[in-house]
This record gives sequence, C-alpha cells and structure tokens, in this order.
Amino acid sequence: MIRLGFLERVGLFKRLNDDQLSLVRECCVEKEYKRGDKLFCKGEDAKYIWIVIDGLIDLHFDLPEGFTMEEGVISSLSQTMTLGWSSIMPPYKYKLSACCTTRKCKVLRLDAKELKQICEKDVKIGYLVMANLAAVVSKRFHQLQDQVAERRGHDIM
Repeated sequence: MIRLGFLERVGLFKRLNDDQLSLVRECCVEKEYKRGDKLFCKGEDAKYIWIVIDGLIDLHFDLPEGFTMEEGVISSLSQTMTLGWSSIMPPYKYKLSACCTTRKCKVLRLDAKELKQICEKDVKIGYLVMANLAAVVSKRFHQLQDQVAERRGHDIM
C-alpha cells in the first residue's frame, strides 16, 4: 500500500491531512508498465486519475502516419505528477494519450468515481482537490506556452 508521505507530495493532494489522505489512499491501486505500454488513449472514457511513482510518462497527441510519437509529445511527467484529470471534469474523455517511456513505470491509478464520492462527502477535501487541480492545470498550461515559444524560436509570451 502506498505511503501517506508519498501522497502528501502529490500536487493534487497538497494541504490534505493524514485522515483525508487515508481516505484518498483507499481508491488507489499501484500499477506497473514497461516502455511503450499505453496507460490510456485519446478519446477513451476517462475513468482514472494517474500519479507517477517511478519512471516517465509522456502525454502526446496521436499523430497521423509519417510523424514520430516524439513529435506529438506535449509533456513528460515524472514522480508525483498527476495525469488523467479529464476523469473528474466533463466530458470525461481523455484528451491525449499516455505512454510509459522508460524501461519501467510505476503509477498509482485512482478510481475517479470513488475520489468524487470522497470529495462530495467531505467538501473540504473536495475544495482542496479542485483548487489543487486548478493549480496543476494552470502550471501545465504555462509550461505548454513556454514550449510553443521555444519551438517558434523566439519569446512570444
């Protein structure tokens, strides 16, 4: 079972106390993947939130034939980083695909329905999780802006 110390370092669960983290831990399952394995694909029903324990996960667009997967990479996620937040936001479909890019990846898979139930039962948990989610999304958006600016070869931001 995952330690509370790990969960408290995850951005999505910042400021949750040990009792609240224990509730969250109950909807977590550890999973292992190897290089090339997909966690989920764009367009699939989003049922889980994923947290990287070890390894590297790439979020990418599925590009047409003739393009490499690397050309479609939007973000590379490492330890304690969260992906799959589409599972708690309508329309509940993954917007990108996620793939293990290191020899081994270990992740936590959280059932989004169970997490939503916890958030509805304890509105303080719900508020903190949603506030933290907004911070995660904002940070990713700014990182994407920086990547776009870098790829264009000049500072447009």
